Amino acid sequence: MLFDGLEPQLESLLDEVFARSEIHSATMAVASGAGDFRWAGARGEISPAGPATKPDTPWFTASITKLFIAGTVMRMVEEGELALEDRLVGRLPGAITHRLHVLKGEDRTGEITVEHLLAHASGLPDFIEDHPPKGGPAGRDRRSLVDILLEEGDRDWPLEETSRRVREALAPHFPPQKLRGPRVRIRYSDTNYQLLTGIVEARRNTSFADALEALVLEPLELDDTWIPGHPRGGKPEAEVPTLYAGTEIVEFPRFFASISDLHATSDDLVRFLRAVEEGRLFRSPATWERMQARWNRFPLPRDRASLRQPGWPIEYGLGVMRFHLPRALTPFRPVPAVIGHTGSTGTWLFHARELDLYLAGAVNQVTAGAVPFRLVPEVLRAAMAARR
Repeated sequence: MLFDGLEPQLESLLDEVFARSEIHSATMAVASGAGDFRWAGARGEISPAGPATKPDTPWFTASITKLFIAGTVMRMVEEGELALEDRLVGRLPGAITHRLHVLKGEDRTGEITVEHLLAHASGLPDFIEDHPPKGGPAGRDRRSLVDILLEEGDRDWPLEETSRRVREALAPHFPPQKLRGPRVRIRYSDTNYQLLTGIVEARRNTSFADALEALVLEPLELDDTWIPGHPRGGKPEAEVPTLYAGTEIVEFPRFFASISDLHATSDDLVRFLRAVEEGRLFRSPATWERMQARWNRFPLPRDRASLRQPGWPIEYGLGVMRFHLPRALTPFRPVPAVIGHTGSTGTWLFHARELDLYLAGAVNQVTAGAVPFRLVPEVLRAAMAARR
């Protein structure tokens, strides 16, 4: 499939994104699975008054990391090291899991499985975005962790801190779901995936960075993907674009390293998703099929935290996101579905199977989590118009 004249349209779309007042740098790549089309572009500076951002500049992936976490967990499932049915309480110490999910006075923690965590079906609150509920202890700080970090600065954040915040300051949203029921309620929660990294570390008796290296990065030769503090092959860590919250610079290296969020180039991310799709990460095609066997839809946002998280009409499998604008919203120019993941700093990694196009990019802005869901359909429309 050829895409004549697509490059100028992609350049124009990238210009439009970068022209937004809050965007200080942007990177975007589009490549065909067949290898007969590839375009990449970049705008802005890596840092204030610093070098220019280039198409091969690595960037902070934010929650695209969840796709890598899920890939690591599912590789361990293939090896018999874990099972989707494993209980959270059987995989992590009691100091972490004790009364982690108490709803209306009932402790439901023992019901949570690895599959619940992968599917965002545990009901656990998001330790980063959720606000402590009203009616708590007098004087309770009702800021989200994002607010606290922005106001008070960077800090280390081990899993014990996540557990403590969830237990003492936040409240579950719903019971752990019956995953084979007709309707599975889900809500996006970073807590689920921090617990998964803890499970990987406990089972392998090593850091998550080492497990990721052994099961994903080294086999796929992703030389430009790393967890901060753990560069690959002894190479020095490359500089990544500065993150912003509006016009303010965000510097949280200790926090991001603590929660194992990745840095990567667009090329490496596309290579990773292609490897997943083409059967080069997992030993059995059934593993990737299982991750997509059931799509559950996020609800419409109902509170401050969910306004910043993926919501309707986005769907979720096991560690993988599907985004397809309803026909009612695009009656004259429908666009195909994409699968992959996004991140809260305006990052995206998707495959449009109908067009066999891979899309990756970032705008490095904490307030731009919705940008991919506006930009990706425009890229797909341009590709559909250019294909022949």
